[in-house]
Formats: sequence, structure tokens, C-alpha cells
Amino acid sequence: LSRTWTRADGLGGVATAAITVVPAATVTLAANPTTVAQGASSTLTWSSANATSCTASGGWSGTKAISGTQSTGALTASTIYSLMCTGAGGASKVVNATVTVVPIAAVTLAANPTTVLRGAGSTLTWTSSNATSCTASVGWSGTKATSGTQSTGLRQATTRYTRTCSGSDGTSNAAP
Repeated sequence: LSRTWTRADGLGGVATAAITVVPAATVTLAANPTTVAQGASSTLTWSSANATSCTASGGWSGTKAISGTQSTGALTASTIYSLMCTGAGGASKVVNATVTVVPIAAVTLAANPTTVLRGAGSTLTWTSSNATSCTASVGWSGTKATSGTQSTGLRQATTRYTRTCSGSDGTSNAAP
């Protein structure tokens, strides 16, 4: 948008001034999905208007096209992605997108000893991390604490034990 003003003074001279108004750069940046399991990825999508260049920082870097998409790659921690786009007038606009990483539930289950004589027992020991609930199946059953120990009782035959723990990202299984 260009505006011109003319001013006339009484002495026969004319002065003219022109002001050019350049629209400000706008930019949007989004991550999809915004929450992922540890090791998963998200897709960044951005677009801008009235921008002549864009530069990434934070979880990514470098010069970017004024619109596009890019995978974050496998993520191990929550990450903030920033994008700054600059318009013809030099004014810049910065936007951010955050991808939150949820740790994977991990579970272990061990029997000690793993080999017993008929009529003897063993002790099961289990631990988990990033788990909110655990259940037992195959050889034992029921809801279990996220870590603990339990006797198998006297065994007359080979028995397999399985434990499943769930976290906010899904489930993990373990068997000794």
C-alpha cells in the first residue's frame, strides 16, 4: 500500500512525500500429534503470509521454506520448535510448537530360582517404570502393584508367568 501526500505552500513550491506500507509477516506452526510416546515422531506443518524468509530454532534449525512440513524424527524428550519468519519490511514474527514425549512403560519380571524340584517353589520379583497399573496372567492372575515380590507356591509342573503394565503411552509385557 503506497500513499502520497502533496503539500503546496504559498510561495509556488510543491513538496511531495510518499510512504509505502508493507504488510507484516504472519506465520503459523503446528505439530501433529502434540503428544507422542518415547521414540515416536511428530509432523511439523507451517505456513506464512507476507514473509520473505523463515528460520528454525529450538528442536530444529536452519533456513526453511515459507511453508512446508517436516518430521521431527524419533523423539526422546519433550521438545519446543520455533520458527521466525521475516517480511519485506524487516519485521519478524516468531511462533512455537511443543511436542510432549511420554515415557514408555517398562516392566521386568524374574523368577528366583528359575529351576526347582517338583513340589518346591520360587519367588517372582517384578519392577516397572512409567507404569500406572499392572496385571498378572498366565500362571498367576489379578491386579499387581507396579513393583513387588510374590511366592509361586509349590509347583508340580513347569509354569510360565506373564505380567502386563500400562502407562499413559500404552502397555508393556514381561515374562521370566
